[in-house]
Amino acid sequence: MDVDDFAAAGLYDAASPVAAERLELLSFLVEQGCTLDEMVAANERGRLFALAGDRIIRPKRDQFTLDQVAETIGAPAELVRAIWRAYGLVEADPDSPVASPDDIEMVATAAGMTEVLGVEATLGMARVMGASLARIGDASSTAVRGRLPSMSVATSGSEVTTARAFAQIAAAVPLLGRSLDILFRHHLEAARMHFERTESWDVVGDGGIRVAVGFADLCGFTGLSQHLTMDGLSQLLTRFEEVAADVVADHGGRLVKFLGDAVMYVTTDAVTAIAVAEDLVEAAELRGLKARAGVTVGTALALDGDYFGPVVNLAARLVAVAEPGQVLASDPVVERLGDRRRTIALGPQQLRGFDDPVPVSRLVPVP
Repeated sequence: MDVDDFAAAGLYDAASPVAAERLELLSFLVEQGCTLDEMVAANERGRLFALAGDRIIRPKRDQFTLDQVAETIGAPAELVRAIWRAYGLVEADPDSPVASPDDIEMVATAAGMTEVLGVEATLGMARVMGASLARIGDASSTAVRGRLPSMSVATSGSEVTTARAFAQIAAAVPLLGRSLDILFRHHLEAARMHFERTESWDVVGDGGIRVAVGFADLCGFTGLSQHLTMDGLSQLLTRFEEVAADVVADHGGRLVKFLGDAVMYVTTDAVTAIAVAEDLVEAAELRGLKARAGVTVGTALALDGDYFGPVVNLAARLVAVAEPGQVLASDPVVERLGDRRRTIALGPQQLRGFDDPVPVSRLVPVP
């Protein structure tokens, strides 16, 4: 490829005031192995500066429509589109190519899983995967933007500078993909072992699992957020998530999710769930903050990586009525604690969402 090829493709104008830099960018892209067709397509998307990185992140992009994907793998087009949407991907126009060869393999894998798990369960898994990876994508993008300002043409002032920076950081994407594969295997094994310890085989057919459920949150977070800078708020939430994840993992529990300033976790038994709750409250106090927690135990519905049902609702309501520094527990938790821990009965409490008052107890802190 030479200057005449670039000009004929509408990529280069010798009379432009930035002709020299554009030619340097095009030369860099050629060095990276980019084809003229790829450059033209990227230029139409307004991402010529990002092509060297984009082709690493999504090789051979936008070659097939979803109808072509369906025909290739021998699956109904309706199922292919349902899988695509469940993954959180967009098909703006049925006639526009959106898929790569890798995408065909991904969709084919999901379509094959429907024959074993059924459509509903497979789409549920796809939604969890899509939402989880969307969060990972957001976190990765935020981290890069915050520490590598040259990733933005508006900041660097040079398409070439940004192109080189983006290509360099994009080179790590295949390695990160491999890391995700390895990490997934670890967590899949941990999830299996966690379930086996719950002894829930008699309720698994209905999606049930016997667990202790805990919620903990920071007290006064709304007020704090009004006075903290964005950086300060980010540091507070990040530190809270780090501490919560460590505490739950150290006790062999499963961290289900963060909800702003709150964390939900499950363990296989009530004693461990209480230990996690108390450690979370103590960790907050050591950092000059106040936290509170609520713990219940029973059978929950395990669905799409989350837990549902009255036992979960009760744990959430307990933490909502707890005072700063308190850990509240339901009667079934107190029964399982036996004489291992001292509790103070607070009597039946009227909790939102429950028709009848619920007996609640407070854990007495260990001296």
